[in-house]
Amino acid sequence: MSSSALAILHAFHRQLQESVLSGIKHFHGKANPAIASYAARFQKSLPKDFRHVTQRRLIDQAQNADVVLFGDFHTLAESQRAFFEVLRMTYEQNPSRPITVALEIFAAADQTNIDEYLSGRLPEEYFLKRIDYHNKWGFPWENYRPIVEFCARYKLPIVGINHQTDQKDRLAKRDVFAAQIIDSIHAAQSQALIFCLIGEYHLADEHLPSRLKDKRVLRVVNNVDEYSLPFMDEPIASFEAVEIQPNFFCVLNTSPWLKWHSLALWEELHGLTEDSFYGGESDGFASEDFDVEYQLLFILKTLNEFMGLGISASQLSFDIYLKPDRATFSYLRGKFSLSRQSLESAERKLNQDGYCYLPKSKAILLLDFSMNHLLEVAGFILMECISEGLKKSFAFSDRVRYQMAGTVCGLLLNPRRSVFTVERVEIEWKATQRKRLLGESRKQREAYKLVRGFYEDDFSCLDKVSKALEEKDKDCNYLVSRIFGETLGAQLFSFLIRSDALEFKKGLKALFENDLKWNLELLELEPETLREAS
Repeated sequence: MSSSALAILHAFHRQLQESVLSGIKHFHGKANPAIASYAARFQKSLPKDFRHVTQRRLIDQAQNADVVLFGDFHTLAESQRAFFEVLRMTYEQNPSRPITVALEIFAAADQTNIDEYLSGRLPEEYFLKRIDYHNKWGFPWENYRPIVEFCARYKLPIVGINHQTDQKDRLAKRDVFAAQIIDSIHAAQSQALIFCLIGEYHLADEHLPSRLKDKRVLRVVNNVDEYSLPFMDEPIASFEAVEIQPNFFCVLNTSPWLKWHSLALWEELHGLTEDSFYGGESDGFASEDFDVEYQLLFILKTLNEFMGLGISASQLSFDIYLKPDRATFSYLRGKFSLSRQSLESAERKLNQDGYCYLPKSKAILLLDFSMNHLLEVAGFILMECISEGLKKSFAFSDRVRYQMAGTVCGLLLNPRRSVFTVERVEIEWKATQRKRLLGESRKQREAYKLVRGFYEDDFSCLDKVSKALEEKDKDCNYLVSRIFGETLGAQLFSFLIRSDALEFKKGLKALFENDLKWNLELLELEPETLREAS
């Protein structure tokens, strides 16, 4: 292992994963012999040897294929996001090649409705009702929507490949049915690239691929434990590709424990059976069904113990509001004595970031359930607990410090989180130059410009934050302090995981116990950091 800190992080994630797995009842077909056999063949198909490769190699291999089979882990949003990213990058590399997207989430019998929805003739609400999505499939539509919207935008056909069969050999029969549809697409347009999103167990050597032997097939799985955990022994990227054999890849874009945690949550909500998960038939649910308070408390206790902050259980209190409506905002205004201006600002930030933290009151507003948002919010609450009793106006430096804590906590529990870095700020800023921007886009460009300025002047403007900077941050919906705090948090995390074990633990604790200036000195940032990044 490249550092003691990484060794600690690796062990921490193994412990989290084992803890989650021990609580999952329906795992790898323990109760269903047919699914157990199907799962065993998938596991047997995963080679032990693998190597890290560039994203470019993965996309090049996709371009050389007739069919890309992408293994979906239905409960994991990052699984669908990984498919979307591979599809997007492949399309952008060669927009002239026709692509057809085959999705297990849709039944072949609903093809007419799919076509009407993609053409814009059928509103989303009616489309989902017509195909009975929430009963026939049931896994969160929000996670699949970006894929469908991308296809609609770029006129990529979508074909449903699911098929309801009797119970006997159901998964094998679905392999046969999906292969027949893929064959028909290829026969009609042999130059087309077929992107197929289907449950990962279908990708075993003896399953769907065995029925497509006359085609060039590329298989892509995602976040497989055997390939994910070893890469936590070195600096971690938010999106990585692993080649496990010719024409077989694994995409890594989240921490393994979060993958299984998503299944545990689903099981808890549904009393999940293996047939419903691996067969793709489940009752629909709403995000409001999640016990968000319990999940956040689990994260807080885990981080508190790991970092040795010594915060008592009684201090780990908070109020959380999921999908707040007008009545909720009126209630919050009275409960926390918020001004109308503060409430309007909170609502803007909620719509912009997907969540909003109200300091001093330890209140969290969430647009929807998101583990990544909870990981970040946990850092804010822990910072609030450590800082109790101190006078805080929650000025610019306070917001930056809280965001640093939120970013570091988020990266501790999910090192593959995508966050703002100095390099990303530079890229985003350059992309907005010489463009006429309005509204939120203009505010984002202003935030990028200001954050760049902090690095260019060696943070001298932070010695005494001006009223003008406070106003600019406010005008940008506090994007300046958020993005700046994220870049610093990402740098601090990168610095700490290259440290030895003692420095790692001390540095994490010091983040919460010292002011912003101390943390900047710890990083020993140089003014040329930005210029080197660009």
